[in-house]
Amino acid sequence: MEVIYLKNDGRCKWLESQVLNKVFPDAIKSSRNPSEPKKLMILDWISNDNGKVGVDLKWFERLGVPAVKTYKDLPKDNNYILINTGYDSIVHEEKLLLERGVQIIDKPCPYVRKIRKLFETIDSRYQYVLLCEPNHIIIKNYQSLFPKDMILVQMQNYKERIISQSNGKPMKFISYVTFLKRHSGEIFDFINTEFPGLDHVMVDTQCMWADGKKSPIHEIANLPDEILERVRYACLIATPGSTNKSLMSLHETIVARGLEVVNISSLNGFVKFKRKHEKERVLLVRSPIPNEAEKPILAYLEHGFVWGYLTLFIDRIQLRECLDELHGNLIYLKNKISIIFNH
Repeated sequence: MEVIYLKNDGRCKWLESQVLNKVFPDAIKSSRNPSEPKKLMILDWISNDNGKVGVDLKWFERLGVPAVKTYKDLPKDNNYILINTGYDSIVHEEKLLLERGVQIIDKPCPYVRKIRKLFETIDSRYQYVLLCEPNHIIIKNYQSLFPKDMILVQMQNYKERIISQSNGKPMKFISYVTFLKRHSGEIFDFINTEFPGLDHVMVDTQCMWADGKKSPIHEIANLPDEILERVRYACLIATPGSTNKSLMSLHETIVARGLEVVNISSLNGFVKFKRKHEKERVLLVRSPIPNEAEKPILAYLEHGFVWGYLTLFIDRIQLRECLDELHGNLIYLKNKISIIFNH
């Protein structure tokens, strides 16, 4: 099977450089050093629906980053440092923690933080319209900031919701950071057409991952036809059952190029697909949200069957614990042998 890779491989560059390579390793290191405060995360701030929205919890737990489930599970003392990253915080909980004097490392996605700032400085001349999925994490995290007359819309219902909930003010339209630009444009055009003569505003909140020259969305949309010649499938590596908007945007962009999307969530799934389609050319697309399947699949493609499954084994099992257990078993075996020979 011939695999076509994207130059912009799907991973969020900010997430990789600032979180995966800095924040997370520092937090893991803190958990092993009793002389320094432990750096903790709150899972409720970064994930919904058991990992179907936001961070893949199975992948996250195996990283070993210290975390508690909710705000209520934090230690009662202040002898820890809280990490706020990714989708930002549940705002009212963060404020309570700051009032308690808890130290917080503030490293949310800068584009998500931009949305927060927009809702922290409400302009009462406007009625706000937010394009975002109802189960998205920022709906929970920013709930205390949203004005009562805000209209929450999705692509399938924006017309009826905007018409039925309009209060006559000009509208300030904001979309979540990974929606396609054409979706935002479609809704803003509708607002201007349906409510003419008002000074409506659309705020640009799209992140670099969704728009721009380094965006996989942009790259897929502009791949030359000759590259996609004889390509029928695009393998999208992602968490099973994920409803992250970034994945939906990738899926829609791939389908628009005439390709069939195959969601791959495990190395076994990819190996089975490869065996069935040995003579195919396929486009390989990585999710912007890290997941369990990605590293083993890439290792398998680069180095072969054994290396792929070895990578899977190392990822799935806490290697240090395995080595400790092996060491203990060897000592036990050595002692047994010594007893036998001494007898």
